[in-house]
Amino acid sequence: MPNGSLNELLHRKTEYPEVAWPLRFRILHEIALGVNYLHNMNPPLLHHDLKTQNILLDNEFHVKIADFGLSKWRMMSLSQSRNSKAAPEGGTIIYMPPENYEPGQKARASVKHDIYSYAVIMWEVLSRKQPFEDVTNPLQIMYSVSQGHRPDTSEESLPPGTPHRARMVALIEGGWAQNPDERPSFLKCLIELEPVLRTYEEISFLEAVLQLKKTKVQSALSAVHICDKKSEASLNLSLNHGPLEESCGFSQCHKSSGSPGAARSLCAAQHDGLVSGKTPDLSTLLPRPANHSWDDVSAAQTALMCDHETAPRSLAVQTPLHSAQWLGTERSQPGVAQQWIQSKREDVVSQMTEACLNQALDALLSRDLIMKEDYELISTKPTRTAKVRQLLDTTDIQGEEFARVIVQKLKDNKQMGLQPYPEILPTSRSPSLLLFQNKSL
Repeated sequence: MPNGSLNELLHRKTEYPEVAWPLRFRILHEIALGVNYLHNMNPPLLHHDLKTQNILLDNEFHVKIADFGLSKWRMMSLSQSRNSKAAPEGGTIIYMPPENYEPGQKARASVKHDIYSYAVIMWEVLSRKQPFEDVTNPLQIMYSVSQGHRPDTSEESLPPGTPHRARMVALIEGGWAQNPDERPSFLKCLIELEPVLRTYEEISFLEAVLQLKKTKVQSALSAVHICDKKSEASLNLSLNHGPLEESCGFSQCHKSSGSPGAARSLCAAQHDGLVSGKTPDLSTLLPRPANHSWDDVSAAQTALMCDHETAPRSLAVQTPLHSAQWLGTERSQPGVAQQWIQSKREDVVSQMTEACLNQALDALLSRDLIMKEDYELISTKPTRTAKVRQLLDTTDIQGEEFARVIVQKLKDNKQMGLQPYPEILPTSRSPSLLLFQNKSL
């Protein structure tokens, strides 16, 4: 869908800093209309997986309810939901009524399942917060909900300035009542919401939509501007040769050659090659010792330049590919996986489960992509969200290969609320790298 899901609209606060109240109430009204239609079919069609990730938004931010086709297989859907309790932030446990925690009671309460989920969605739309955000263990959520605890409806979560606050709080608390028989029908919800919508003129909804579109465009332009700045910075690296020499690893060459300009020239040529895509001819850059021919060059320099048997080691000095890596990932343009993580940062923070986080850290450790200090810094954070934020901060520094591991683990753990995932091709060898090796042979 052009505007993604309701989950993205509510929790991508950098992209959508403000969501006007008229539009929020219209979204809630349209959700109730859609589910009420399903419930009035013959036989009634129960959704049983209603959550913000399944509420899609078209070009004008009108609601489209997704995944209700699976609701025909009610028992299977409930079984799958119960098996996925390791991912509460994905939405399943959070939106599930407490009576469905007990398999023997699910049939009696099935008619009221959707209204409970809808009540949680109403709270989420009004507060723009994740329900049970700081709770990482799904069993803890289940126990808390079964004891009658619900997301906070105090003025801290729903400020006094919230329009129609008293009416909406009463509707929410009725919707997630512990006793399923006390929950209202969707028809009752519609009756309560229609007077709310009538307090706004049609122009208010149009202005809200236009404001969101404008904000989205500005956010996209800002992201492009940041990328341009990073590209510009990477092209200006040649202005500062001192650090470049160290980055290219030429301190030993500098000392052995006795020519301070040699390493500088070689480094600069490598940088030019990096920009132009060509591999410089190193034989024209290394200095010849006075009164000596190329045959007299030291064995170390000869091995560095010509020995194809040790090519994988010497190429770290010889090729622009490795020089670019040594210059530091903060100076290179982000890859596909990095850009995707940056664009979905808040979504990843809200949806990445503790299990997925631990798998990603284990994979990074096994591939020597993360230092022990960074691993401990992430793992010692007090909450899941803090751990994920620290992991993403580390990703910005460590680069594309690091980011690919995280994206792959999110896909493996079926974090469907983050779709679509980027298409990441296997790392291929640089054409200039292959050309240099062929020349060496």
